[in-house]
Amino acid sequence: MAGCSQDFLPCYTQSEKIDPEILDMIATGNRRSLNIMVSFDEKVDFELLKTTFLHQQVPVNQRPKMVIEALKSVAEKAQGPLLEACVNKYNRQISKLIPFWIVNKVFIECQPSIVYNLASLPGVNFISIEKGIMRLEEPTYVGTGEHERSPGLAEPGLYAINAHKMWELGYSGRGRLVYNYDTGVWPDHPAFNERFIGKRFPMSQSWIGYSSAVPTGEINSHGTHVLGTMTGLVEETNDTLGVAVKAYWIANDLVGTSVSSLPPLEAMIQAFEWALNPDNDINTSYDVPDVINNSWRWYDAPDQLHCGQGMVVDLMNAIEAAGIANVFAGGNFGPDNTTISSPQRINTSKVNTFSVGSVNANLNYPYPISDFSSRGPSQCEGSENDKIHPQVVAPGEMVRSAWGTNGYNTISGTSMACPHVSGAVLLLKEAFPFLSGDQLLWALFRTAVDFGESGEDNTFGNGLIDVFAAYESILLVMDS
Repeated sequence: MAGCSQDFLPCYTQSEKIDPEILDMIATGNRRSLNIMVSFDEKVDFELLKTTFLHQQVPVNQRPKMVIEALKSVAEKAQGPLLEACVNKYNRQISKLIPFWIVNKVFIECQPSIVYNLASLPGVNFISIEKGIMRLEEPTYVGTGEHERSPGLAEPGLYAINAHKMWELGYSGRGRLVYNYDTGVWPDHPAFNERFIGKRFPMSQSWIGYSSAVPTGEINSHGTHVLGTMTGLVEETNDTLGVAVKAYWIANDLVGTSVSSLPPLEAMIQAFEWALNPDNDINTSYDVPDVINNSWRWYDAPDQLHCGQGMVVDLMNAIEAAGIANVFAGGNFGPDNTTISSPQRINTSKVNTFSVGSVNANLNYPYPISDFSSRGPSQCEGSENDKIHPQVVAPGEMVRSAWGTNGYNTISGTSMACPHVSGAVLLLKEAFPFLSGDQLLWALFRTAVDFGESGEDNTFGNGLIDVFAAYESILLVMDS
């Protein structure tokens, strides 16, 4: 065994910490570099951290800094022996080394000969093979483009969630920030080009690209369409595409459209880590997004991986603790799906990975569920209520939005429902900037309009979001 002691027992002991796929590569004499992810035992107790925030009444804009400090403290202590060994002892066998703090992991591109040695270092929990995993929530219908609408009109889905009632009160998402985690964006589209943060601040805090150093929608116009539903307004014609038409945006191009275009895991982790501190200054919070829109999925297998623990759960917990709303497309595998993809399947709380199903708001009220919208229950353990999927529904069928560099298209999918919820968060955040992302999502969840079976169910979740009702419910709580 490469890298093993002549004493068999140490090798056997360390092999329990190594992915069997890596062991097979070593056993067959593989000499090519391996891309591995080293995990450590220590973690931040996010429940304790959130309880501390609540009891000490920590302002929301101070939470990102405190979360980052807690995460870095744990990571630096746990990763110290490994990083020292990599730099001082195994540097010739290592071609790439990336330590993370948002999750307690280190990515290493290295020779197979040192894997057993790394596994023997203090605090190392497991060494896994690195694989790209993110997949687009593929739209179920994509039009042919150039779907023009008469000037001065708004899309029907915006009225369905009562966004117009928030506009009448003067709320438009002004001053708020969304992070579009998707296939990229055509940044000069007239629906949102003036509200790209990169026009006012350095590109490094406005765009984190995997395929391109500058914003582009070359991979797919999916991300452009999604952003249009959150923030789109063509001022020249008053063509209202989006929920929060004065909000600013940042973005990435981390979501691929095929298995061959999937980014590596370390790039995905970096994109979430960046979200907590885009300007690389933990003493500022204006750069931290209010909501992350995720119209993608991670993992489809019919098992319970990522359900209650592991890296994915740690990532989602860190985002939530920092006060950021994390909204996900619920999946396009309905109506007969038997499992839920990850991270959508995670049910550590109702709002941790807030999953959104799709209804057709172009038809008469009450709006029917879209045939493609994934149904619950989640396969994760818990009570029947814990397993309910999705959390809510929003308009996602035949949704018109931005497409290409300056065009429009009508497409369908839970990817189109998800940004309606993210846009609603932006409106509420403008009204109540002192509330955290999870508090705003709870307001949307509790005030959703019940469709289908009475109460929460595995088709409509808790119902169709009503941003105006959520707004009024928060006012009621504040008055009391």
